[in-house]
Amino acid sequence: MWPVFNLEEQYAEHPTIKREEVQKLHQWLKAQPHLPDLLEQEALLFYYACDHEMERAKHVIDKHYTFRTHAVDFFGNLDLESPKLVQAQNTMASFPLNESTPKGYRVTITKLTETDAAKYDFVDSLKLFFAAQDIWLHEVGLVPGIIIVIDLAGFSFRHLTRIGISHVKKICRYAQEVVPVPLLEMHFVNPSSIVGKIMKLLKPLIKKESKNKVVVHSSLESLHQHIPPCMLPQEYGGDERSCAELAEIYYKKVRKYRLNIIEFNRSRHVDEKLRPSKNESDLVTSKKTFDIVNYLRK
Repeated sequence: MWPVFNLEEQYAEHPTIKREEVQKLHQWLKAQPHLPDLLEQEALLFYYACDHEMERAKHVIDKHYTFRTHAVDFFGNLDLESPKLVQAQNTMASFPLNESTPKGYRVTITKLTETDAAKYDFVDSLKLFFAAQDIWLHEVGLVPGIIIVIDLAGFSFRHLTRIGISHVKKICRYAQEVVPVPLLEMHFVNPSSIVGKIMKLLKPLIKKESKNKVVVHSSLESLHQHIPPCMLPQEYGGDERSCAELAEIYYKKVRKYRLNIIEFNRSRHVDEKLRPSKNESDLVTSKKTFDIVNYLRK
């Protein structure tokens, strides 16, 4: 297992979080026969992401692991040495930055390193991200938000035609409803004429309250208003190494945990046969969850 953030340190840094409440949530999770056996750290991540709201946290946790179980296109076979994920590592640079923004947000960057559209696979690029996300979240602990910077340099209409609308719908639902962070923003840089088509694709899928969390930057100066140059790679006027170098350092790090990633993902599934629905509250939760299951099967 990879290193996991220290609970005592996180509770000390966030005194408004009552550990006994998180432990109540953790015990409730252990009592749900269909849910996986989670760490207290995982319960804490969701509790924090849900603004310390117990019932909301329960619902989001259930939905999150239901998504992971049924979205096999994204969470199936997260083997970093599989041919498809090796290809994704050779095609995409996807990595987190080492520092936080002044607001405490953590930043991840994703960009093409191979512009041949025939080698691009949207699903595999997301699987590459998901294969490493648990390691990263368990490493950094509680953060007020995450910014995903998507560099569109080299991204063409041919790339866009290789993205299935059903996959975009699924990932938008995941990002807006079940990701265990309080705030998720998407920032596009190096936009071309293709960005209009991308926004047209995303617009009907983004909730009204989330529309201001999608930002298109026409210049590096605009990006620097959100992310200081000192923490950015060279390509964006920053002081860090190049994206290719930072990505390879990160890939090398997560590849060390290849077998741990496979086992961890296997153990984070729900068992629908054991899902209880004993009372009205459970039935409401169950209906919402199965709505997601039916959605994922479309």
